[in-house]
Amino acid sequence: MRQYAEILIDLVSDAVDRPFHYRILPHLQGKVQPGCMVAVPFGNKRYRGFVLRLLKAPEVAAVKDIAALETAEPLLNHEQLALIAWLSHRYFCRKIEALHALVPALLRQGRRPARLQVFALAPCIEPEDFNRAPAQRRAVEILKTRGPLPRSELARLGVKSHVFRVLEEKGIIRAVDEVALAKRESVAAVTPTEPLPLKESQQHCYDRLIAALDSRRCSKLLLHGITGSGKTEIYLQGIAHCLAQGRSALVMVPEIALTPQMIELFQGRFPGRTAVLHSRLTPSEKSRQWLRICSGEADVVLGVRSAGFAPLKKPGLIVLDEEHDHSYKQEDAPRYHAREVAWWRARYHGAVLVLGSATPSLESYYEVEQGKAGLLRMETRVTPYQRPAVQVVDMRQELKQGHRRIFSRPLLEELNRVLERDEQALLFLNRRGFASFVLCRECGFVVRCPSCAVSLTLHLDQDHMVCHYCSHESPVPQTCPSCGGIRIRYFGAGTQRVENEVKELYPGVALIRMDSDTTSTRGAHQRLYRQFREGKAKILIGTQMIAKGFDFPKVTLVGVITADTTLNLPDFRAAERTFQLLTQVAGRAGRGSRPGKVIIQTYHPDHYSIKTAAEQDYEAFYRLELENRRQLGYPPFNDLIRFLFTGTEESAVWEAAASFTRLLEPLRGQVELLGPAPAPLQRLKTYYRVQTILKGKKLGALAPRLRNEARAFRMTKTETPVRLAVDFNPQVVL
Repeated sequence: MRQYAEILIDLVSDAVDRPFHYRILPHLQGKVQPGCMVAVPFGNKRYRGFVLRLLKAPEVAAVKDIAALETAEPLLNHEQLALIAWLSHRYFCRKIEALHALVPALLRQGRRPARLQVFALAPCIEPEDFNRAPAQRRAVEILKTRGPLPRSELARLGVKSHVFRVLEEKGIIRAVDEVALAKRESVAAVTPTEPLPLKESQQHCYDRLIAALDSRRCSKLLLHGITGSGKTEIYLQGIAHCLAQGRSALVMVPEIALTPQMIELFQGRFPGRTAVLHSRLTPSEKSRQWLRICSGEADVVLGVRSAGFAPLKKPGLIVLDEEHDHSYKQEDAPRYHAREVAWWRARYHGAVLVLGSATPSLESYYEVEQGKAGLLRMETRVTPYQRPAVQVVDMRQELKQGHRRIFSRPLLEELNRVLERDEQALLFLNRRGFASFVLCRECGFVVRCPSCAVSLTLHLDQDHMVCHYCSHESPVPQTCPSCGGIRIRYFGAGTQRVENEVKELYPGVALIRMDSDTTSTRGAHQRLYRQFREGKAKILIGTQMIAKGFDFPKVTLVGVITADTTLNLPDFRAAERTFQLLTQVAGRAGRGSRPGKVIIQTYHPDHYSIKTAAEQDYEAFYRLELENRRQLGYPPFNDLIRFLFTGTEESAVWEAAASFTRLLEPLRGQVELLGPAPAPLQRLKTYYRVQTILKGKKLGALAPRLRNEARAFRMTKTETPVRLAVDFNPQVVL
């Protein structure tokens, strides 16, 4: 009988980043299992802990007793316990940080999700009874059309509290058990759909996928399909085959904004079987979905990066849609990449991992060339028209010819034609706000954030300037804070300014702006997406959240206001990001029954990332960029490990960075040691930032040594605290 347990204490601290041994008292024997949550004495307090494994005997002399069993059933299965160990090793994080990524906070606290207040129509209700009460009639029509809905969803749809009360008193609606919603999430009802017939290129890729699923062996497939080639239908039919085998499926998308459209597709194809996971869910909603997956009630999971940890029992197919997207990399501990987590899980379960993209990451395409992944290619669209025509406009020439608007003349001409034909247009600009910065033309002073090394962005609708990193706000100055001058001007363009210009040029034309300002409220993504898809606006203005995944059949024009925003970032992936973003946003045009056109405005028309994006030639871009990476020793040829030091006193940060870097000096020769040096964003949220970077092959092998050095650094007490963050293969180094 195993009478002892190895337990991980629920404390985020390097000092306790190891398991501790406890005795299992007789009344708990047989009940305490690996993955269970328990209460244990630790020091002078009582903490929650998680059982990693059972032991016959402890490895220490003094052993305390487990105080209580907090969960009757294990919260973590054997796969998740193994995944925690791998995450902490691979990404230099504490084990408890890895565990926190896997289990919803509500369940870790020993709580259950709150019960939903769900309302349904009472039997035999006649809508004509409400001719004199439009608000009540609307509530009844919603429930009649969509079925039982939680009170929060009805409130979001505009049903007021007093309407609930009156309808309940009249016996027209009634509260029902939340089981009524167990097989449907809080989204609009969808109509079940049937699989679509596959085109020749789709059929070839589908056959390859089915063969891989039938082999029951782990494999990695890169589905390289141009925008509009029908990748999603292959995912859906592959999932159906997987479910028929008695296995489950996981699909990840990079943005929350993509989930409204994907939810409709997946709910229509797999009604009642889909769980949705993303960061906009409330703690109760997330826990409820997590429990549905654990129980096997939901065997299809759709979500963003964190959905990669969904507790599916037997996943047979894992999909990363838009696999190139940098948002698949977590920027806080544990700093994992969803692509690597997905591959780890595919190997564990003998599943198939599909990486889908029109613009694959260099790392993934390089793996294909190295024989580490299979390639599925689709080069034709499923729509009547193939790739849209692309025109590059040199904005330098526009200025020379006296045209100073943010819209070039070719873009204005095409926009006029689209509106005349009663079609839709998408205007893309990867910067929110009205102006990039506010400058004094008398002395050159730029209004900057007092806490970050960045300029403030002007937001006219709120009549103030905002830091997009720390959210600091400041009123717009009427005179220069430096010289007292009055020639204050706004430079650069953001989505607000584009919106204002469109309203000025086309008064009365309905438009929608979609950026992080307009989608900050709950349900905003779904509402704006549906409004535009239903044709309630002719022009959609947005940032990168509209650049990928969305399918708007009536959009025949895409205008890229400035293609240079990402190109000028101090990041070795800047050219790749620019190519991917332009190719993805161009793919939104001409996806319906009419041809599309794309106009790209740029001040760098000869840059290879812009030229190859305009020509829609991934292979050409890949060859040029790969050679640049080879010469500079960047991924995929080498790994990177970034050590980022942050603190409130600049001198202390530099001293700590230099001291730690000296510990790495013995590695020089086998790896390249860069730094310490200022991070591109030298100050952020009052913290000074200094970095050291290791560059070399297979740096994962150095994990034990680097982990010990990092732990020793963090546990060293200094007069002024300096934090250290370790990031393996960072996607953004700003």
